[in-house]
Amino acid sequence: MKSVEIDSNAGFCGGVIRTIGTAEKYLASRKGSHLYSLGEIVHNESEIARLSALGLVALDVEDLDEISDASGEAILIRAHGQPPATYELLEKQGFEIIDCTCPVVLGIQKKIREAEGRIIIFGKKGHPEVLGLVGQIDDLQRVRVIESLDEALDMVENDLPSGACEIFSQTTKSPVEYEKVCDLLLSRIPRLKIHKTICSQVANRYRELEEFALTHDVIIFVTGKSSSNGKVLSTLCKNTNIRSYTVGSVGEIQSAWFRPDDKVGISGATSTPRWLLEQVAAYVAGL
Repeated sequence: MKSVEIDSNAGFCGGVIRTIGTAEKYLASRKGSHLYSLGEIVHNESEIARLSALGLVALDVEDLDEISDASGEAILIRAHGQPPATYELLEKQGFEIIDCTCPVVLGIQKKIREAEGRIIIFGKKGHPEVLGLVGQIDDLQRVRVIESLDEALDMVENDLPSGACEIFSQTTKSPVEYEKVCDLLLSRIPRLKIHKTICSQVANRYRELEEFALTHDVIIFVTGKSSSNGKVLSTLCKNTNIRSYTVGSVGEIQSAWFRPDDKVGISGATSTPRWLLEQVAAYVAGL
C-alpha cells in the first residue's frame, strides 16, 4: 500500500511567513479594503491567488511611473527588499510603506554599502533580491552579477578584478555551487573577501532535502514556476532521486508516476505554502 509523507522542513521560510502574516493582518483589520505589494510577495501562483482574493494587489516597479499621488494608500515591501531609490520614490508619491524586508537581506544590503573595491554578487540576474542588492551601490561599474560557475570562469579569464574585491550571494542560491564559485575566484583573486550570505535556513534545507529524497521512492516537489529557490531544490531532488517530479498544483500530477507500494515524499520550496503541500499529499494518497 502506498504511503505519503510531507517533508516537515518544507514550506515558507521565516521571511515569507512574516510578510504574508503582515499582509493578512492588515487586510483583516480593513475589511473590504486593499493593500498594494511591490511585486508578488511570494513566488507561488496558488498562494498569490489566495492573497489576491483577500485584497492584495501586486504592482510592478514600472507601474509606479503612472502614479502621481498615492496619499492614503499602503504598499508592502516584500522579503526580497528594494534599493534605496525605490523607497525615495514611494515616499515622494505619498505611500505608507510597510517594510517586510527579510532581516538577513537587510544585513547583506548594509555590508554591500560598506564594501570596498569591486563587488561580485552570485545570484539570478533580474531577481528582485539581486536588484535590491545591486541598488545599494551608486557606481554600477563596481558591481558584477554572475549566475553560475561558468560565468565565474569567464570573469577570471576575461575580466579579472584587480585590487580589493568582495563577493556576496543571493540568499536562496545553492550553497554547494556558491562554495565552488568562491573557491575558483579565490584561486585567482587572493585578496577576495568572501561573505557567507546564503540564508542558514536555505543551506540547512539543502542537506535535509537530500536525505528526504534518498529515503523515499518518489518525490513530488511543489513549487511556483518563478521561484529561484524552487528551481535549485527541485534540481537537487532530481539529481538525488530520479523518480522526482516537480509540480505547481495537483492538476499536474500523473497517476502513472506511482506504484502500489511506493513510499512517496511531498516537499516544496521556501515559497510553497503548507496548505498546498497538504492538498497535494491528500490527492496523491487518494490515487
